[in-house]
Amino acid sequence: MRTYITLGLLFFLGLSTTYSQDGGDVEGTTPSKAARTLTMIRVTDSLYMLKGEGGNVAVSAGQDGVLMVDAQFAPASEEIVALVGSISEKPIRFLVNTHHHEDHTGGNKNMIAYGTVVLSTENARNRMMQEEKNKFDKEQGAVLDKLVDDLNKSGDKEKAVAKAKEKGKEMSAFVPSKNTYPMITFSEDMTFHYNGEKVMVFHIHNAHTDGDALVYFTQSNVLHTGDVFFNGRYPYIDLKNGGDYDGYVKALSQILNIIDDETKVIPGHGELGNKANMKYSHDMMIALKNSVSFHVLSGKTKEEVLAMSELSKEYDAAGFGDFYISREKFIGMIYDIAKRKYPNPAKKQ
Repeated sequence: MRTYITLGLLFFLGLSTTYSQDGGDVEGTTPSKAARTLTMIRVTDSLYMLKGEGGNVAVSAGQDGVLMVDAQFAPASEEIVALVGSISEKPIRFLVNTHHHEDHTGGNKNMIAYGTVVLSTENARNRMMQEEKNKFDKEQGAVLDKLVDDLNKSGDKEKAVAKAKEKGKEMSAFVPSKNTYPMITFSEDMTFHYNGEKVMVFHIHNAHTDGDALVYFTQSNVLHTGDVFFNGRYPYIDLKNGGDYDGYVKALSQILNIIDDETKVIPGHGELGNKANMKYSHDMMIALKNSVSFHVLSGKTKEEVLAMSELSKEYDAAGFGDFYISREKFIGMIYDIAKRKYPNPAKKQ
């Protein structure tokens, strides 16, 4: 029997990984080592859900090998490999990233080192590379800023500028990390014929991000949504990376037309769900948008709307605001979106 635990330790100890500043449960801080504990939930005879501090992972284990959806943070890789090894002797051949955020892709480098082929939408791969470049530019900028500051203290500003330019020429240009990003990308949809079933991967445009993918195990009737669905939580919509509130609602509507009452839904975050859970979130987003937009059109300020606890009372009581996206963040985001759409609301009488 192939020993996944040993192999996992060998490749994991030899790697050096860094964290994006967007880490955390959704996009917060990176997880502590002590908190790294995964729970494995059996969804069907051949499908499992791994739940931990990052995004939920799906594992399809069968005669062809293992297909995994998302990889959590990098520190979780060793434990993921060990858990997969407890249910299958086969290698982890494929890993599908549902989008670019590190709580779903942080383990990519470790899995690639293990021999896994990683796939994502083209947009998701581009976003991963852009985030690495942004971090590189920020670090380079900090070096130059410190140099200019130190030289300015000497009182010779011309010398400071000249030294900064000289230092800038010496600094290396950005080069993307090797063996870190998805090897295979797609712009629309793709299909796996794997472990005895058709696995359909759909590109969802402009929902959580502009690079979201859904993974549907058709015979098993199990859908992994990535962060296009947060079960029992206010969703995070990454507006800076192509996310869109209306696009998110549209994506949920499309999914609800595809799945049935028997479909098991693995959300990006939260507990294993079903169609009813998703419809509840879908209806919540529509109801809150309509309510907040009404008050924006009525001339209410953001502070006044945030103070209206009755707007979201039902969802707050259900614990929707107890996670990364608080009630204030979610309502505030809806207000800002409505305010941009209706910049000149009626004046209060």
